Amino acid sequence: MIAALVSFTFASCQKDSTTTTDPLVSSSVDDDQVTSYYDDATSEIDDITMTDGSQQSAPALSAALTDATSSRTVSVVANNDGSITKTVTYVNYTNPNAVNGHVKNGVIVINIVGGPLQNEFTRTATFQNFTLDGNKVEGTRTITKTAEYTYTYTLTNGKVTFSDGTTYTREATQTRTWVDGMSTPYFIWDDIYSLEGTETGVNRSGETYTHTIVNALQIKMSCRWIVSGSVDITIGNETGTVDYGDGSCDNIATLSRNGKTYQFQLGRS
Repeated sequence: MIAALVSFTFASCQKDSTTTTDPLVSSSVDDDQVTSYYDDATSEIDDITMTDGSQQSAPALSAALTDATSSRTVSVVANNDGSITKTVTYVNYTNPNAVNGHVKNGVIVINIVGGPLQNEFTRTATFQNFTLDGNKVEGTRTITKTAEYTYTYTLTNGKVTFSDGTTYTREATQTRTWVDGMSTPYFIWDDIYSLEGTETGVNRSGETYTHTIVNALQIKMSCRWIVSGSVDITIGNETGTVDYGDGSCDNIATLSRNGKTYQFQLGRS
């Protein structure tokens, strides 16, 4: 289990720091890893979706960089109802634009109605034997446009099965607002967006959890970590608040609970 016991230091008025362990930190590190997997998969889906005729994001670049042992191929079908289905097949593929370096295998099937820049846009993506770094990712990821630059994201039946056999489940409903990068709509890798909403599920230790974003998270595609915002977390009967910082791109977060604040390092790759 990743970071089964995580050591961290709490800030106090004392001159000497104290090292301890806390199950909320362990779960936060695992949660960040799961979030990184779903964020990476969503970025791939965005990358494939954001095409318009001769203009496209990374597909052309990635096609040029694939070789005999690494590839991402896309097949497109125009359906009778006006929607489009894109089937993406990965073989040991790492996106050259992504900052996290996850290796992908398997298939993502994407059904698209309208487009992200159009008034109507709905997209549903499902995973078929899809893995990131050997960890199996499951679920259905749906996005619906609700206003200009604002989208509702849901994850249903989300589940990550880690290579050690442990599992982490997730259901999520979130609002994602496009904050920056709109001037280059067909290149997603300079985007900045904010995220609000809730997540629930069962963690790798078999405990139920709830995450509620209390200050919108800021996500920069150029950074592998969440750069700011805070989340209230509940695991069983334990509660706390995780704060991701002031906007700097670093792997430092803090957990506040029981009148103390603990600093820890995020482990997402």
